[in-house]
Amino acid sequence: MLVGKTLGKYRIVEHLGSGGMAEVYKAYQPGLDRYVAIKVLHSFLADEENFLTRFQREARVVATLRHPNIVQVYDFDFDAEDNAYYMVMEFIEGPSLKVCLEETVQEDQRLPPEEAIRIAIAVANALDYAHQRGMVHRDVKPANIMFTQDGQVILTDFGIAKIVDVAGLTASGAMVGTPAYMAPEQGMGQAGDERTDVYSLGVVLYQLVTGRLPFDADTPLGIIFKHISDPLPLPTALNPGLPPGIEAVIVRALAKDPDNRYQTAKGFAADLERAMAGKPIEPISSELTAISPASRAMTGRPPLATPPPPAAPTARPKRVWVAVLATVLILMLLGCVALFATGTASRLLAALLPQAGTSTPDVLGTPTPSDALATQVAVEVDAALATRAALATYEATTGVTPTSPPTPTPTPTSTPTPDLTATAVAACVFDMEVVSDWRIWSGALAPRQRFVKRWGIKNTGTCAWPGDAELAFVSGDELEVIEKSEIEPLSPGETAEIEITLRAPSSYGIYTSAWQLQDSEGNPIGEELKITCRVSPTPVPRPTATPTVTPTLEFTPTPTEPLWMSKPSLGWCDESGGLVVWDIRGGPSEEYRYFYSGVAPEYELPGPYNEFSGFPHSLTYFTTSGTLVWPIPDDCCRGDYGRYASPEGYEIVWEKVWYSEASCPP
Repeated sequence: MLVGKTLGKYRIVEHLGSGGMAEVYKAYQPGLDRYVAIKVLHSFLADEENFLTRFQREARVVATLRHPNIVQVYDFDFDAEDNAYYMVMEFIEGPSLKVCLEETVQEDQRLPPEEAIRIAIAVANALDYAHQRGMVHRDVKPANIMFTQDGQVILTDFGIAKIVDVAGLTASGAMVGTPAYMAPEQGMGQAGDERTDVYSLGVVLYQLVTGRLPFDADTPLGIIFKHISDPLPLPTALNPGLPPGIEAVIVRALAKDPDNRYQTAKGFAADLERAMAGKPIEPISSELTAISPASRAMTGRPPLATPPPPAAPTARPKRVWVAVLATVLILMLLGCVALFATGTASRLLAALLPQAGTSTPDVLGTPTPSDALATQVAVEVDAALATRAALATYEATTGVTPTSPPTPTPTPTSTPTPDLTATAVAACVFDMEVVSDWRIWSGALAPRQRFVKRWGIKNTGTCAWPGDAELAFVSGDELEVIEKSEIEPLSPGETAEIEITLRAPSSYGIYTSAWQLQDSEGNPIGEELKITCRVSPTPVPRPTATPTVTPTLEFTPTPTEPLWMSKPSLGWCDESGGLVVWDIRGGPSEEYRYFYSGVAPEYELPGPYNEFSGFPHSLTYFTTSGTLVWPIPDDCCRGDYGRYASPEGYEIVWEKVWYSEASCPP
């Protein structure tokens, strides 16, 4: 548990719960005086190949989402002391939709239809916004839908599936998602696309208007198989008063084959609005709600044929279907017995999920007891392996491969949906040119000094830049990066400013490096960006400007004298800026540290000096002595000057200065 600790500039104050991929905390950010929610990803994820790169890339993309119905991501970082990758987002005070549903069930009620449709449309709009930017949620469910105190709908947990590498997990036999809301293609081990989110939202809306989930079973695998193979119970069977238009929308959203659903969340929301307005909605054909060819192969069911003429029902066909299903289930059980008898299932589970006893590779959601999560993971992984073993046993016994028809038939087969995004990207030309190249201030940097390099750039390509583009080091002297600006997905012809904050090397010399805009695959966008800086002794061109020591606090020259600093004075300046310097002495140790604006890591200076640009110059400077303990208490360092002695033994002194251009020494 991290309660009481500090991650970066966030003080952990409360543990909110556990998810399959993270621990969820409430934290306080003193600098902005606000509470935030922090999801600390489980440490075992960091062992996955390329996890750090994937985490940084996807977190940046999620942080660019700006929509009134999507939770705002503020920050993401890595804490070396606790070996923790974490994401920081806005703290939502209100309850989740899951809590609201549980309360209505306890009261034997349902949400009003208008409220259910309002929630579904808000989530659909959020999904459509994210889908247009290449983000698929993959775990839409009531636990990830929250409300602010004024009732605004907020969708949470975008990007987690890609951060934990959906392709890698599904390839190993695990399933990412929540079975009750999982689309059929997810249940068959596919990552899914935008239509997967439409299906999951359809399940949520079904639950809102009927008070029940469309499919239920004793095990997660049983629920998944029902999503894959069972016909959808009509919502009006549970809620006869539901308007036909709303039912038609739900039935289309829950089509088994993704090609037969709404292809966009926007289309889903538009039909909901039409239905609420009383306009007719064309119902989906019953043939289109049937099991897809891929689903039939998974379950061992025969292909659909042209419906025969109506005939009187007989008992024999029912017995045949019962026999077929019983045979498939027996073969699956034999496969499970074989796996457990040889210990294969346990070994595979241990290899795939080294921490399955305490967490599960499920996407983040409402806090769930860890033992229940571990049980669900074990069932899902063993079930996936058992299914494969059962199909293999069936093939060995009958000589028929279940995943394809034994002989060619004219039965239509599903055609993979073209990846329109990939096609569009392939037709694009990404290019960039530099329209402004600002010089580094100043010409001579002090060792380890922070500095900023800026450029003005223009998109000269044929398409908007991808949302995951970033500024990457290419060659030359690799300088320490403090912060890089996000790259906006500029449209052709648009311009923007980008900047990077670096730290100068500790040795004197001239340093040159080349940087470049690149997409997530490392493909270059436009020309290289050059950075050249010079590290040398700080220039003090005018001897008369040498600062004098004017201590603001009385002291006695003993080893235990209190820490003090002279008022920062102008070492040199001209019309564009200058340098302030000060002197120090005393304190519990001679290991001094220097800050501007506030005592925080992001404001630390390399020495008792600071080069600035522009007049007037008004800023507070700090000197510390002793080992700092983060965070610095809020009651420290108030006013224009003073001294603070902490209970932990460190000291801080500070002084605020104000200089105009007329203050420059002659």
